[in-house]
Amino acid sequence: MKEFRLVIGNKNYSSWSMCPWLLLKMFDVDFDEIQITLYQDNTAEKLGPYSPSLKVPVLLHRDITVWDSLAICEYISADILGGAGWPSSPKRRASARSVSAEIHSEFPALKHDWPMNCKASFRLTPSATLLNEIARIDAMWSCCRHRFGENGNYLYGRFSIADCMFAPVAVCFDAYGAQLSSDSNSYLQTLLDNPFIQKWISLGRREREPLAIAYASTA
Repeated sequence: MKEFRLVIGNKNYSSWSMCPWLLLKMFDVDFDEIQITLYQDNTAEKLGPYSPSLKVPVLLHRDITVWDSLAICEYISADILGGAGWPSSPKRRASARSVSAEIHSEFPALKHDWPMNCKASFRLTPSATLLNEIARIDAMWSCCRHRFGENGNYLYGRFSIADCMFAPVAVCFDAYGAQLSSDSNSYLQTLLDNPFIQKWISLGRREREPLAIAYASTA
């Protein structure tokens, strides 16, 4: 058994599972992956030994259990990566934490109307509410890139937790055809070109579980 174990759901659907998985992969942290199929009659029973919330993702590190995607990413950065998960500059770090928390806690229309589905490839007309949420994300991406992204292709130049939190959004935007500014489209492509994101999407497309709403058992 490896020192770190990450409990995740279906790669096709579990958007929040993707975030800490991507962070561990990008920083080359060796870990065991425990995948539990969501939306089954026995899902809660299988999650019980790992997850206090009966949701995914969950990080197990020795006798420590961390659940919730952003909390896991914070833990990985602070206790495993020596803080490298966030930008080093206080101003950049404050911005990165803020946009990460915002995408984690807000945008209900996006999460309801355009749930992550790696197999999806069709255009859905967004509601007025969803259009406003897409515009807000577009503004965040463009602003962060203009202010902080001069030394790389990610939001804050080099890869950070903020990019992890927006990776599932990129999958959704690509799948359902979000209309974005040229700056945001460039960032979208940066995420989609990431080899680990490509790997996640590829594995998600191979899964055979029936379609379901993606956000029911994730956090």
